[in-house]
Amino acid sequence: MKENTFSIYQLKDGDAMRDYRYEPYARLIGAGLAVDRENYNLVYTAPLAESDTLGTLFRRFNLDHPDDFMGHSLSISDVITIHKNGRDTAYYVDSGTGFMELEGFLRPDDFQKSAPEVYKYYSTQRPVGIGTFPKTENGPAKIVNFDQREEVENGRFRAWGYLLYSAPLSQKQMDDYELRAAPGNPELLRLTPEQLEQQAQVVGKWEQSKRIPDVKRLTWWYPDFGVFVKKEFITDAELSGRYEKVMESKARAAQKMAEKKPIAEQLKEGAEQAAKDNATRPTLPKNTERTDSKTSGQLGPKSKRRFFHNEKGQLFEQCGALHGTELQHD
Repeated sequence: MKENTFSIYQLKDGDAMRDYRYEPYARLIGAGLAVDRENYNLVYTAPLAESDTLGTLFRRFNLDHPDDFMGHSLSISDVITIHKNGRDTAYYVDSGTGFMELEGFLRPDDFQKSAPEVYKYYSTQRPVGIGTFPKTENGPAKIVNFDQREEVENGRFRAWGYLLYSAPLSQKQMDDYELRAAPGNPELLRLTPEQLEQQAQVVGKWEQSKRIPDVKRLTWWYPDFGVFVKKEFITDAELSGRYEKVMESKARAAQKMAEKKPIAEQLKEGAEQAAKDNATRPTLPKNTERTDSKTSGQLGPKSKRRFFHNEKGQLFEQCGALHGTELQHD
């Protein structure tokens, strides 16, 4: 048996709904218009508590919205539907917090539909502001900042606020803006027990080797069984996202090792290159050594006067290590 539920419908956006929006029921009908299901979007569905009435629902969604409600405050022209004890009824939110029961508002396929899924992401490092979150076609539909950084999700971690999207963010978007998915988000990825165990070991060992701070780890060490396990509030998608990054890093490292040549081959190539470099260097002019017969006896057996030719063919005598004096000829 289907549980008792309630749903909220609100007019679609756009100028086409201008004559319908916020109009009391009597004035709407007086203008020849009707409350047509085609003009509305389903924005919220939830279980109906025993204490829920049209009045309590109006106050809740007008003054104290649930975190996952992405519509505007409940107002005139909205529609509330109630499914209770197998019976479905629809009510137009009228002026003076009154309600007008509608006939034929619901369509047969409405009973197979549910409200759009909501994805909640916490800003754990800073208040939500310009440039601190990704803007997508799916939101954020709602932004909430706390007065200070406070504990959320029953004390599991702390956050400055949260954002609501109608579709999930990618792991890269979450990492880029340091957002954390709420544990209650719809699960897009469900790992098998074998995948969960294998990925937890890989991620856990990597986190341990990199000395990742405990507050940023996705796993913890279970000493009784000697294995790493996924933390309770971490989703399968978060674990799988980090696992893929670890594996990509390992693949890059393995590729670098495969491309690295053996030492012997590197030395051989270095020697060959050195030989090529030496072969292309210009040859320096050779000094011309000669002994002056007139003075050789005076210089001693180990003393020599050195001469060399320059580019013009002139003969120079070397004086010291760096300088030469042109030899004059009569």
